[in-house]
Amino acid sequence: MNANIFAKASKIIKTCDAAYLGVIDENGSPHVSTVSTIKPENIFEAYFATGMNANKTKRLLKDKHASVCYRAGGDNITLVGEVEILTDQETKSRCWLDWFINHFPGGETDPTYCIIKFTTKRVSLWVDNEGAEFTIDELLTVQSRCGLLCKWCTYRESHGCGGCIETSGNPFHGECPVAKCCQDKGYAHCGECPDIPVNCSISDCQNKGYDNCIECKTTTCGKLAAYSYADAEHGDNPPGSRIEVCRAWEIN
Repeated sequence: MNANIFAKASKIIKTCDAAYLGVIDENGSPHVSTVSTIKPENIFEAYFATGMNANKTKRLLKDKHASVCYRAGGDNITLVGEVEILTDQETKSRCWLDWFINHFPGGETDPTYCIIKFTTKRVSLWVDNEGAEFTIDELLTVQSRCGLLCKWCTYRESHGCGGCIETSGNPFHGECPVAKCCQDKGYAHCGECPDIPVNCSISDCQNKGYDNCIECKTTTCGKLAAYSYADAEHGDNPPGSRIEVCRAWEIN
């Protein structure tokens, strides 16, 4: 697995307006239902609206273990984790969508309206004919300076690569300018550097009319942008994938 599949999974999740939620019923058996997503962003967590008297809510209050599945074409993203039933007004207002009024006539303050917050513990992916399984703790372990997921890199064994962290910026191909820059500035990874704004995502540059992140002035790190966006052979697909991982390391 590499940073690309992580970024692809996040992109797919953002386009899904529905998911499958699996819970444990009163007989100890799995029960799956379709749920509408609320502003989905990535694999780390998910939010769904429901009613306090709904069967899924009652079941989740008894057993917090659950699973969420997103599907788009032949791609499948399955998340396993735990849930919370949130009833605080701040969360209810933040998650409110206009069409919820059809189910909750009282609006955002309707006492029967609540939010399911799902937090991922384990992930199973099948994206672009590539599969991967990992825990969130594994993913969030810093493995490189630039956001590459060295633990699952094929060069690790085939080229005897120790990674840029263990080798102080000198992986199998020689000195890495990105790793050296990061180390010289005293950062553990590029996500800590202010030259990579936390509000910049893979699609932001294209939305602004730029072809890639190098042209966009929002991202000022030319070294990392060149690796991520401009390297036809070893760059990211989709572009910016390793930057997404760096951001995840920093935020989480």
